[in-house]
Amino acid sequence: MKTNSLTMEAVARKAGVSITTVSHVINKTRHVSQETMAAVLQAIEDLNYRSVKMIKSYKNICIGVILADAREDFFTSLIKAVESVAADYGASIIFCDSEMDTEKEEKNIAALVERNINGLLLAPVEADHIPKFLRRTSVPIVLVDRQYESHDFLFVGINNFQSCYAGTKHLFEKGSRHIGFIGYSPSVYTIKQRILGYKAFMVDNSQPFIPKVLTLNYNREDSSPLIKQFILDEGLDGLICATSALCYELIAVLDTLDMETRKRMKIITFDDNRWFDYLKYPVSVISQPVAEIGNAAVENLLQIIEQKNSLCSVKRELLFDTGIVGR
Repeated sequence: MKTNSLTMEAVARKAGVSITTVSHVINKTRHVSQETMAAVLQAIEDLNYRSVKMIKSYKNICIGVILADAREDFFTSLIKAVESVAADYGASIIFCDSEMDTEKEEKNIAALVERNINGLLLAPVEADHIPKFLRRTSVPIVLVDRQYESHDFLFVGINNFQSCYAGTKHLFEKGSRHIGFIGYSPSVYTIKQRILGYKAFMVDNSQPFIPKVLTLNYNREDSSPLIKQFILDEGLDGLICATSALCYELIAVLDTLDMETRKRMKIITFDDNRWFDYLKYPVSVISQPVAEIGNAAVENLLQIIEQKNSLCSVKRELLFDTGIVGR
């Protein structure tokens, strides 16, 4: 087996741990037990694994990065992680923001390819809209956070279905029985999968179950009236927010509701924020390992570039574990 064909995924399987744990051991980003560290290091030795960092410098490599909307907390953290990891490898990046506009996304892709980038990290706007230019290019591509319904690239992110299933379970265990979901259009991959995860848990644990889903326009200036009416009409005592931006809107709405409604409401959202500890309403979080996702996306893209695109025509998924921060 060639050394550079191995990834953290193979090490994780052999050591019997998560990919996140392997990343922590290699990059020394978090403490792990001596026993776990020994298992990972032994797997690395047995597989003769070397990360891209250990193989060579990529100072002549330029990576394009196109994110669906840089305003989201997750993408803000992701671009910082990608910049840091790319710098460690000696690679440079060019960053573009699609601002949730498919036309702008296509223009960004065309512009970067014309600049002869060596590889592309892409968080697509919509799951069912694959730009024609993307199908024609020979540039190595890794999808991050979001993916298409059908594709032949590597996807690096989380299992959005399972993570939202776990988030709904968290609210249920805190006593909520009338749980709703606030998100954007299901044409966004992450939103669709999170809605499905929410519905699946409720079907498994609440009979009869009628889905309580509010889908909002991504670019609506003020969704507060719709959120307020949704809470009142459905008699909700628990809410899942698909993004932290929606959670901020929900918090503002709670101040306009009666004391009884505010008191009974349990909230969970994706992506932690340091300000959540200071809010007067407790907000639990489904946390994603953003640094590890960024690290793996860059590392795998560099490996594909190194291998002259030999992995570009095979769909793969590299999924990281999420956690629940209860409040």
